[in-house]
Amino acid sequence: RPPSPRWPGAMRCAAAMTPLARILAARGRPLGLTLGRLRGYAAVASDRYPDFVPRESFNFDNHPHWFIGHMSKGKRKINEKLKDVDVLIEVRDARAPFSSAQTELTLAAGSRAQRLVVLNKADLVTPNVGLAARNLIEDAGTPCLLTVAAQNKNIIKIKHFAMEHVRAKFPRTLGVMLMVVGLPNVGKSTVINGLKRIAFATARHQTKENKLVHGVKRTEARAFGEPGVTRQVTFFQLSNSPRMYCYDTPGVSLMKKKNDPERNTKLALLKTMPDHIAGELYLADYLLYRLNREQVLDYVDELELPGPTDDVRYLTSHVAAMLAQRNESQQYTSVPTAGATFFLELWRQGKLGKICLDHIPSGEEMQRLRLLRMQTEPPGPWGPPCYPEAPLGMELDRGSAS
Repeated sequence: RPPSPRWPGAMRCAAAMTPLARILAARGRPLGLTLGRLRGYAAVASDRYPDFVPRESFNFDNHPHWFIGHMSKGKRKINEKLKDVDVLIEVRDARAPFSSAQTELTLAAGSRAQRLVVLNKADLVTPNVGLAARNLIEDAGTPCLLTVAAQNKNIIKIKHFAMEHVRAKFPRTLGVMLMVVGLPNVGKSTVINGLKRIAFATARHQTKENKLVHGVKRTEARAFGEPGVTRQVTFFQLSNSPRMYCYDTPGVSLMKKKNDPERNTKLALLKTMPDHIAGELYLADYLLYRLNREQVLDYVDELELPGPTDDVRYLTSHVAAMLAQRNESQQYTSVPTAGATFFLELWRQGKLGKICLDHIPSGEEMQRLRLLRMQTEPPGPWGPPCYPEAPLGMELDRGSAS
C-alpha cells in the first residue's frame, strides 16, 4: 500500500524509506519523524559516533537449548539410511560456518559417503568472509560450496559435484543417492527444492526426447523458514537422466554443552530454535552487542534512532512504540516483545548489515594454532576447553581433542 499523499513529499521519498518507515506509512502514521533522518550518514560508523564506546563483553546468563522428540527419532532414521547414501550434504549457515556444523551426524557417517559442506545464505555475509570460511573448510579436507538456496544460486554445483566425484553404489537401478543433513532452519529443504526446480527448468528448454525429468514428480519439500517444519525422513527423486534421489531429513540440534553457552546463543540468533526458547529480548541484546562490537551501526538509520546504544530495552521500546497498533479507543498499545522480534527479523533478512558470528582466523592465526597443537598437551575432559591463547570462536571439541 503506497504512502498517503496527505503528507508532503511522502510519495517522493517512498523509494528511500527504511523498512520501519514503510510499515508506518502503510498503517497511516505520519512520516515526519522518519523522513528527517534519511539524509546524510555517509561517513564511517566510528567517525560518525566518536564518543560511543560499545560493551567489551556480554553476560551469557542464559543457556538456550532445543531438542524435541522428532529429532531423536530422525537421528536414528538417518543412521539407518546412511548405508545407502553416496553423497552426504551438510548444510550450514554462512553467518556461523563453524558453530552451525552438525558434527554428531557427520562423524557418525565416517567414510561411508562422500561429504560436501554447503554454506547456505551466503548473501548475508560479505564475499571475503564467505570465501575465507570456504577455504578453511576445504583446507581441512572437506569440499565446500557457497550457495543462496532461496535464489537458486550455485545450487547446480551440488549436482555437478555428485556426478563428478561419486561412484554410485547402485548405478543401474537407483542411481546417485544424496542425503541432506544439518541443524534446523539452515535451508536443507530449500536446497532440495532448488535442485528440483533447476532440473524442471532445464528440461523445459530441451527436446521432447530428453528424459531428464521423465516420471519425476513435482512434489517439493516443506520449507517455511521456521525451525522444526520437517519432522520425518522423506525421499525425493531429483532427476531421471541421470538418476538422482535425495533424502530430506529433519533438522537435528546438537546436544547441550554446559561449557559453551555462546554457541547456543549464536544458533538461537540464527533461528535454529524458536525465539521464545532463549527469549526475544535476550537474543536482541546479544545481537545489539555484536553489531556494536563490529561497528556495524546500520540499525541506527533503519530504526530511526538518534545514535547507537547499548541499552536493548531503550531500543526495543522505541521500535515497539513506533509499531504500536491502534485499538478501537484510538489509543496505542504494543506487544512487549514486538520491538525485539522486529529487530531480530530485520537482521535475519540482511537489512542491518552483514556480520559473521564466528571468528574467521587468518593464515597467521592458523599457523600459530598448528604450532600450539604440536607443543601443547591436548586438554582433557576436566581441563580448559581450548588450547592456550586460542581466540574466541576457536574452542575445540572435547570429544575430538581427547
